[in-house]
Amino acid sequence: MIDNRDVLSVTINEEDELIIASDCSGGIGTKTDDVVRVDPEVVGYFSFRVAAMECLAVGACLRTVQLMNFTSDAVWEKYTQGVRKGLSELDLEDVPITGSSESNFSLNQSALGVTCIGIRKKESRQVSRGRLSYALIGTPLVGDEVLRQKSSVAPLALFKKCIEHPSIFDLLPVGSKGVRHELSVITGKPLTEKDVSSLHDLEKSSGPATSFIIAFQSEEEPAVRKLTESYYSSLRIN
Repeated sequence: MIDNRDVLSVTINEEDELIIASDCSGGIGTKTDDVVRVDPEVVGYFSFRVAAMECLAVGACLRTVQLMNFTSDAVWEKYTQGVRKGLSELDLEDVPITGSSESNFSLNQSALGVTCIGIRKKESRQVSRGRLSYALIGTPLVGDEVLRQKSSVAPLALFKKCIEHPSIFDLLPVGSKGVRHELSVITGKPLTEKDVSSLHDLEKSSGPATSFIIAFQSEEEPAVRKLTESYYSSLRIN
């Protein structure tokens, strides 16, 4: 693990390491027993989104995407279309997709696993200088909210811009454990609900990483606000 984040590092040689990140979904699709009814392309997109954001957030360059499709052969193309949409938003159209489908047995609910594999240099993470500020980009959403409030989902293209922006020191996608948990990870210290001030529910699941946290030098807040526009919401550590 790297800093308790949801990725695994595997040494390749003295200079490089593999970074592996995964996500899965169950009961989301178009089968009769699915809990959330949605097109498989959307499922593929959002499952890819989670794994890709986790992989890229630690400085890896994405090299391949693997799908484990337990739904049926019929939805494979839909799932891959969703992944390709995400790759396009990240300007990574050349990244190959591989995987497997369960074709021997029929399940009552849809199920998909996505793994993103990247490579990064074994370099020490940059050390922050000065006082850091934190912000939540996007809104924590889960289930049907993701479809109803699409305009509140932080775009993948914006996530990429934040990775590349010189004012942003660190970033981390928010998943099912909520904002407070991920803020504890990015700050490196356990935070209680009373330790953080935010307009958002700090404990709510952010589902398929509909939001992410950024850390930046406090004096750069105007530039960061300009970059992230209406998606920006301050996180104040008391």
